Amino acid sequence: MEERAAEASKEEAEVMVEMVEGEVVKTGLLPGVLVGQTRVWRNGRETVTEVEGLFPSGLTAALDCGGGGGVLVKAWRTLSSLTMLTVGLGARLLLRGLNTTVVHGEEHLAAALARPAATALLSVTSHHSCLDDPGLWGALLPPATLADTRAMRWGASASEVIFLNRALAAFWGLGKVVPIVRGWGVRQPAMDFLLARLHAGAWVNVFPEGRVVWPPAEQGRLRWGVGRLLADCRAPALLLPVAHLGMAGVLPNPAAPGEGQGVVPRVGQLVTVVVGPPVDLAPLVAALRAEGRGEEEVRAAVTEEVQEVLARVAGEARVRRREDLRRWLERWHDRTDTTPSILT
Repeated sequence: MEERAAEASKEEAEVMVEMVEGEVVKTGLLPGVLVGQTRVWRNGRETVTEVEGLFPSGLTAALDCGGGGGVLVKAWRTLSSLTMLTVGLGARLLLRGLNTTVVHGEEHLAAALARPAATALLSVTSHHSCLDDPGLWGALLPPATLADTRAMRWGASASEVIFLNRALAAFWGLGKVVPIVRGWGVRQPAMDFLLARLHAGAWVNVFPEGRVVWPPAEQGRLRWGVGRLLADCRAPALLLPVAHLGMAGVLPNPAAPGEGQGVVPRVGQLVTVVVGPPVDLAPLVAALRAEGRGEEEVRAAVTEEVQEVLARVAGEARVRRREDLRRWLERWHDRTDTTPSILT
């Protein structure tokens, strides 16, 4: 026990950094990232971490309640609809036109999107590539949903990864993505914002592992944030598990630590997506609280259950992937003359 404590103290000493602009900071998950108590820096530049400030006043109320809002809200919704539709259709062309995407369980996604009014939806998606969102939703969702600013999902991404300046923050905000800070815990502004959207019956998507996990066999433990979102949601909520394989072939991950992320996608790849049936975890939450469990215990237990649900869908994705690959190769071989014409 003393050795573990000493090792932990040593690691903490290595992580802690001097005061930066009046804040004690820690190194982040990426090189050059410093995480303070209220601010985050990457390579010496402060990233965008505010959430509510990304949207015009009255927008979230208009989306939550279905109202029209003022002029700024209507303008934002129009621009957001065009942004999400354009990006989504581009992703659809890439994944279904220039690559092959096979989806299993589309009926589960359709059922989740057609859920009763005021019922929240939390989708949890495995994370293997920086293209997962918006790539997967562009490939899975019809154009009408992509363009619907109320029906489309809310998402979150690391502040130090994509919210590097105001211009990028405005773009991601139009895509209904908010900045989350890895290291600020389960009660940070982004988590409070997403929980409020669930209270209103909206759709929220998260990558519960909190990072890109590659290779997929190295499935990490889920962060407690997903447990908080489900345990603290006041509205009836459904959990929608989504697992996939092949996205890292479309947009490869860096080959080595510190190497930059490539931005040029590949073509001719196979992507397998499995959407599991929606799950209602409200009975589990009620049972845990009836037992007198504390909030942390409830969050931990709910997170464990989500981990098991997602693991089952990921296991199905591996099985489906092998079958999809066999059929894909057979179809390619049968339709292609694999003998060089010079030899015929």
